[in-house]
Amino acid sequence: MWSRLLTVVALAHGISAQNAGGTGPFRPATHTTAPTLPNHTIYHPTTAPNTTLPVLLWGNGACSADGTAFLNLLTQLASHGVFVIASGAPSGKGSTTSAVMKEGLEWIGKLEGGVYNGMKLALDRVGVAGQSCGGVEAYDVIGDKRVGVLGVFNSGLMTEAESKRVVPGLGGKKVFYFLGGKSDIAYANGERDYTLLPAGTPSWKGNLPVGHGGTYGDKDAGKFGVAAVHFVNWLLRGNATSASFFTTGNEAKAAGWEVESKNLDAIKVTPI
Repeated sequence: MWSRLLTVVALAHGISAQNAGGTGPFRPATHTTAPTLPNHTIYHPTTAPNTTLPVLLWGNGACSADGTAFLNLLTQLASHGVFVIASGAPSGKGSTTSAVMKEGLEWIGKLEGGVYNGMKLALDRVGVAGQSCGGVEAYDVIGDKRVGVLGVFNSGLMTEAESKRVVPGLGGKKVFYFLGGKSDIAYANGERDYTLLPAGTPSWKGNLPVGHGGTYGDKDAGKFGVAAVHFVNWLLRGNATSASFFTTGNEAKAAGWEVESKNLDAIKVTPI
C-alpha cells in the first residue's frame, strides 16, 4: 500500500530531479557506483575530506531499486560528511528487500583499512534509515550489532503484531522517527512503534504535517532534509550544534515539527 502511494508521489514531485551537490561543508557531493557493489548507489563528497566519514545505509520508498530515487536528500547528507549507501543502482529498476541493505553493510566491512577511494570510513559509526517501505527494511537491519542508529522516515511496521515482536528488541539503539502528520499513511504505524520502544531508549519523534511524501522533492529535500542533516550530524558525527535541533534549542518546533522525545540526554557521541 505505501509503496504504491510513494511511487505516485515521486512521479508528481520529481524526487530525483535536483542535484546541486548539497550545501554542507564537504560540498559538492556526488553519487557513484562500485564494481564490487553493483546493486547500490554510493553518495560521498566529491573530494576525499580530511576526516573520517560515518556510514548511513538507506532504503528507498516503494522498496524501489532506484538508488537515485532520493537524490536530493542523500546528496545533501553526503555534503555534510556522511558516506551514504542507498539500495539500488542509479535509475535502477525493480524492487529491493532488506537483504540489499545488508549487502552494503557487509561490503564496508570488507574494505581494506576501511578506505574507499581515499575516503576513510568510520566503521564504528553506522546507521540505517529509509522512507516508507525502506524504513521497514531498515528495521530488519538495526538488530545487527554493527549498527547503532535507526532513522524511520514516513514509516513504521505494518501490523501491531509485528511491532510488538520487533520494537521491544531495539534497546541499546538510538531511534528517531520523521513522520508526515496525520495525513501520512504511515502515521499510525510510526506512532505505535514509538510508544513500544523499550524504556530508556534514546528516541525522538517528529511530525511535519505534509503527508507521506514529505518534502523530498524540494531543493536539498526541504524541511525533511534539514532534519535529516541534524540527525546524522548529531548521532553519527557527534555535532553538538545539531543536537540542539532535537533538544534544548527547539529548532524543530520552530520549523513546524510536532515533537516528542525520550532519554535524549543519554546520547553521548564523540565528535569526529
